[in-house]
Amino acid sequence: MRCGVLLLEKATGRVMETNPAFLRLCGRPRAEVVGRNFWAPPSIDDAEAGAEVFAHLRAGGRVEGAELPLRKADGSRLLLEVSGGEVADGAIQLEVRDATKQAAARMAERMDAQRWLATRVAGEFTETQRALRAAGEMLTNCARRGQAGFPEADEIRKAADRAGAISRDLQAYGGQFDLETGQVQLNELVAEMQPALQQMLGRDIQVVADLSPDVAPVMADPAQVRQILLKLAANSGEAMQHGGKVLIATRNAPAGDPALKPAALSGSYAMLEVGDDGPGLDDQSWEHLFEPFSTTKPHGRRGLGLAAVHGIVRRMGGHMWAQSEPGHGASFRVYLPRAQAEPLAAPVARAGHTGSATILLMERNDGLRTVVTNILKKRGYRVLAARAATDALEMARTEGPPDLLIGEPEPDLAGSLAALQPRLRTLILNGHSDRAAGIATLGKPFEVEMLVGKVRELLERA
Repeated sequence: MRCGVLLLEKATGRVMETNPAFLRLCGRPRAEVVGRNFWAPPSIDDAEAGAEVFAHLRAGGRVEGAELPLRKADGSRLLLEVSGGEVADGAIQLEVRDATKQAAARMAERMDAQRWLATRVAGEFTETQRALRAAGEMLTNCARRGQAGFPEADEIRKAADRAGAISRDLQAYGGQFDLETGQVQLNELVAEMQPALQQMLGRDIQVVADLSPDVAPVMADPAQVRQILLKLAANSGEAMQHGGKVLIATRNAPAGDPALKPAALSGSYAMLEVGDDGPGLDDQSWEHLFEPFSTTKPHGRRGLGLAAVHGIVRRMGGHMWAQSEPGHGASFRVYLPRAQAEPLAAPVARAGHTGSATILLMERNDGLRTVVTNILKKRGYRVLAARAATDALEMARTEGPPDLLIGEPEPDLAGSLAALQPRLRTLILNGHSDRAAGIATLGKPFEVEMLVGKVRELLERA
């Protein structure tokens, strides 16, 4: 599309003339453009920003690539890139281009950079959290065996749980977490969670479910969908300080759903919606809606609630859409792909297991390596503990091949060990799902008994 060209009266900002390209851009006839002030609605949708640019031009300056929002005749918004300056006595000429796609690309790039940062922070944070929680559990167990009480142990565990929640949200925001994907019946999940949501939000907020009886199952991780519903409901509850209603709805997304068009998504989707009748969002809050550690409430909790939801939805191949107006509440829709396969069974954790196999533990965090080694030894296992892949391989050659390898993803190490022990089992920490025989994953952070259960599960396989 050719760029739009406008000739403005310098003193007033009125449009003196325009070309057909600009008329096509804004979707308005010539009579609705010529003779009107270009710098205010309905043309420029931000009067304050428009006035600032206009003042600069009127003082004799030039603009290059100034970005201003334009409201089209159909109500939709475009981001204009405006360039120009004075061309004759009393006249300003502007060239305008549609920069909406470029702005969206810049936003996507910024979000990717934030996800990368969040993932790096989460990885380092998780290492500390895992050692902290495991040590706290050991102290608690000592106290339960009749030794002197350790009130600090419970505080350690509480702090670790809080740290773990932040870590999981960061990983969700970055899209770096393991999925246990299967068919999820949205109506059943909402009905199951509704009492707990009502209790969480309190008596002043009514939780209402509007569930379509024919909504299709989706392909998703049920635990992550519960997190989505929990975080969206909590967000709505925080917005309604004086009570109100939270509406949870399910629908099959119709073909051509306008909310899916900007994402250029293909295929069939089902929709989970959480809305409220709270105060809604202003433009400033809307601009930072999905940014981490931002809040729309003056004294609200700062965390990664909506940012984490966005990351979870994206990781599951879905799309998120939001709508809000000041005084008319807010609504969030999550579109998830419809299921096309049978659900995969999630691993089951069992407690109190003991064994006698040889385990090779490769863990770079010294504190965590010591704690996990002690836990596994107390369960009867022989443990070879190494800090790096080279040390682990040397131990396997000198101490004998292990039955199970526990550690970060190291394909070369696993391959070398498999040559020594063809029946080697592998437990990958903080990796992504790999359902090959003898390989399992355990996401960070994990609980001690979940680790022990995974170990027993792998060693019992034929």
